[in-house]
Amino acid sequence: MRWIRPLARPDSLLTLTTATCTHSQTDLYLGLRALIVFLGALMLPPSLHAEETVMEVITLQNRPIAEIQPLLTPLLDKNDVVSGSGFNLIVKTSPGRLESILALLEQLDTRQHNLLISVLQNSHKTAEQLNAELAIAVSPAAVRLQGMGGDTRNTSSQHATQQLRTLEGQAAHIQTGQQRPVEQISVYDSGYGYAGFSSNTQMQEASNGFAATPRLVGNNEVIIDITPWSDRFIHNQGLETQSLATSVRARLGQWVDLGASGISEQTETTGFNGINARTSTRDVHILMKIDLAD
Repeated sequence: MRWIRPLARPDSLLTLTTATCTHSQTDLYLGLRALIVFLGALMLPPSLHAEETVMEVITLQNRPIAEIQPLLTPLLDKNDVVSGSGFNLIVKTSPGRLESILALLEQLDTRQHNLLISVLQNSHKTAEQLNAELAIAVSPAAVRLQGMGGDTRNTSSQHATQQLRTLEGQAAHIQTGQQRPVEQISVYDSGYGYAGFSSNTQMQEASNGFAATPRLVGNNEVIIDITPWSDRFIHNQGLETQSLATSVRARLGQWVDLGASGISEQTETTGFNGINARTSTRDVHILMKIDLAD
């Protein structure tokens, strides 16, 4: 059996000096003081821990606030504020986040481009055919544009090109048309045993046009929301109307087929050899082209 011998004899005395006691008390006091300060900091309101808040008024050079403000939302904290009107942007945030917002604005507040929108309605040609015809012939004297390009004029009431210049990102609208008087006759009971008649003349309008909002994507593509329509007077005081509403992505300078409608005609002729029947079908296209017009 082994014994463990104590380090001190039973009859020895263990003493502590005054200097040792004083040093231990000082460490304890400093530790308690640091703990109190730490606990007090935890009990402070969250607003006192937040970073300093600054307010800045930023004047945009090219883009309106309605276009820029939604793009800044992902950068904001719950206590940040972004507001303003026109081209003056008011930002209330921390200094660090303000630097990030200013850096992003340098990329977003870019110059807006002018765009020329051309819409061709009631065309019997497709976009592929028009793009094939739109060729440039270069001669030593000049550059000549061939096909359906440049200053295209109205060829008839059924085949017309409309052009509209607008800034990218802005809504634009064009409309042309004509009116004609239409007489409406009503029949009523006169109460004397015979019918009475009354007439009323109203103006009937037939117009052509489109509304569009184009947005540039990169250097050579555009996304556009467009609504073209076309009215035409027909016999018996009638009105024929075609319209569509769509959003498309297209390359600049290229015709795009927005939609088409098929027209089917059937004719029958009677002769000595019997009855001859013929059916013909033709497609009418609505085409669009967008060019830079800076």
